[in-house]
Order: sequence, then C-alpha cells, then structure tokens
Amino acid sequence: MTLGFAFSLLAITFGLSMKAQRAQERWARIVGVETEAVAAMEELIRAHNAYRRQTPLGDARAAEKYRAVEQILERPALMNQESAVLRERVQAFSRRVQAIDVRLRRVPRDMVVSELNAASNRVVNEARRLIEWRKQEIARQLPQLERDTRSMMVAGLAIAWMIILMAGVAVKIAYQRVVRPMELLAEAAVKIGAAGNVDSDRFPMNGDYEIARLSGALKDMAKKLADRARIDDLTGLPNFRAFREHIEEEIQRSIRFEYEVGILVLDLDRFKQYNDKFGHLAGNEALQRVAQAIREAVRRVDFPARYGGEEFAVVAPRIDTGTLELVAERIRAMVEALPAPEGGAQVTLSVGAAIYPADGANAEALFQVADERLYRAKREGRNRVVVSSPRAAKSAG
Repeated sequence: MTLGFAFSLLAITFGLSMKAQRAQERWARIVGVETEAVAAMEELIRAHNAYRRQTPLGDARAAEKYRAVEQILERPALMNQESAVLRERVQAFSRRVQAIDVRLRRVPRDMVVSELNAASNRVVNEARRLIEWRKQEIARQLPQLERDTRSMMVAGLAIAWMIILMAGVAVKIAYQRVVRPMELLAEAAVKIGAAGNVDSDRFPMNGDYEIARLSGALKDMAKKLADRARIDDLTGLPNFRAFREHIEEEIQRSIRFEYEVGILVLDLDRFKQYNDKFGHLAGNEALQRVAQAIREAVRRVDFPARYGGEEFAVVAPRIDTGTLELVAERIRAMVEALPAPEGGAQVTLSVGAAIYPADGANAEALFQVADERLYRAKREGRNRVVVSSPRAAKSAG
C-alpha cells in the first residue's frame, strides 16, 4: 500500500512538474518575443527621430544614413505580418529620402519638407501603435496564465490530500513547497491582469524548481510592466506618477535623516505658439531635446521627470537654497543654449523652486509654492529662475 501511494505521488508530482515547466516556457517565450519586439520598435523610433534631427535636407548621404533605421526591421522580432504596415511606411519614407533631390528641383522646398514630415510622422505613429498593441497582447495572455496557474494549484491540492493520508508532517512540507507558492502565483496573475502591476514581494521564490522558475518569469514581467507605467514614452523621463511617488519617499527620508529637499517646476515658454507654428512633430522633438538637457544639467542624485505637457519637475535631495538655484540656472542656461533645429526654433523655459521644509510641510504645499514662483518667472519676462518669494527676496536685500 505504501508503495502504491508512493507511486501515485510520484506520478502526480511528475505531471505537475511537466505542466509547470510547459507553462513557464510558454510564458517566458511570450514575454521574450513581445519584449524584444517592443524594444526593437522603441529603438527604431529613436533612430528615426535621430536621423530626422541630424540629417539636413538634401544631404548626399541621406539614403545611406537611413539604412541604419531600415536594418532594425530585419531583426527576427519584427519579421512578422504585424510589422508589415510599419515596414511599408519605413520603405515609403526611404523612397522619399532617395528622391529628395528630384523633388527639390520640381516643387517648392516647403512642400518637400511637409511631405517628408508627414511620412516621418506616419512611421513614428505606426511604431507607437505596434508598441501599444504588443503591450495589450501581453495583457491578453494573462487570463490563460491565470487558468494554468489555478489548474496547477488544484493538482497541488490533490497531492496535499494524498500526503495527508501518508503523514501529517509530509502535508506541511507539501503545503509550504507546492500549494502556497501556487496560491501566491494565482493571486499575482489576477492582480497583474486587473491592474498591470503587483508587489514583487508577493512572488514566491522558495517552492519547487519549476514553480520558482515560473514565479521568476512572472516577477520579471510584472517589473517590466511597472517600469513602463512610470516612464514617459516621448522623453524617456519618469512620468507624473513616478515623480509624486519619489517626492513623497524623499520627504519621508529627509524627516528621518534631517536634511532639506528641493523641487523645481519647469515650463517651456510659449510652447503652444511653438506647436502652432512648427507643428506637433517639431514640438515633440523640442520636448525630447529639453528632456536630454535637463538630464545632463541635474546632479547625479537628482530625480528629473516630465510632469505633463510641456512641464517638467526635478526633486533635489540634500540641498540648500543656493545650490538649488545653481542647479535651476544651469538647466535654464543649457536649454537656452540648445541650437534651433531645422523646421524649429530656439526654446527657453521658466523655473520655479521651493525647498522643504522652509517652503512647505508636505509635497502638495511645496509644489504649490514652486508653481507660484514659476508663474512669477513667467510674469517677469520668462526664461528665468525664481527661488524665493518677493518678501523673502526683499528681506535678503
């Protein structure tokens, strides 16, 4: 009888292990392929935009330079039917680049630029559409992952029942190594499917080998989704959500370790007129150039983010008012020094600053003070930094 129980337990355990392994391999394959495709399309967008910024109209080597963008489409992750429209639009843009000299001789330069911008916009928009579709495809697969996980949980419970008949101690071991990890995986799958994110500490990592591997794949996928939810797609900077989370955490640390925290609120000057005059594609390129300048100007410990629209923000820990003003002025000067691109113009920004705890007792109060100083900078002529209230500035004088 003991031998029969042992054989049954071995058979069920083997079946569960094989099913867990297949589920893990299938999910790892889905995540790998989709993630690789998303990464390739994001690289294509960056390479395409870099080509548009750096290659002047009528460049003799324009077609040769654009070949680097076309080569990205030859990667295995993009050699599929879903990427056919993107491939056609890239090829259409390439043909326009190759025929640019002929077009310039036949039609006005402004018309050629407009046609080229329209073709470029179609490439970028299609790539972004495919990125969103790939993300949705991952989310669509989650219900099946949940069903597989629940199926494994039921099988695990059957094993636990057989072990209970054999020995109470074996029941406890099986519960700890099989049942509980699968319950946590099922809960994690449900939460990811509902919200696209889950606390990584809830993933079990100490169960059977196959369960641990499946847990690891699911944990990696959840982390990637969480990271993408906190990054602004256009500029690559952390977004509003990440900024609010970071400033709350930084204030709590400053209370514990007794240091000051500064914030900067930055807004591009007359950006609506810029978009109206040069178009939203040029406006997006301006935002990307400003974001890069902010990255280079801040300190290593600072946290720059895109707050929304043409507005940016920076969290600066362990800082005093004088240093905060220096950082803000360095950002302003670097943005002002950005050369005007073809099809665009020079941009400037205004900056409002506040420091914790002198200017506010919490994140909301701090941001309100910085925002008021930003609008004061706008009223006083734009392209300037304001770090103190008029009353404080008068007292200091």
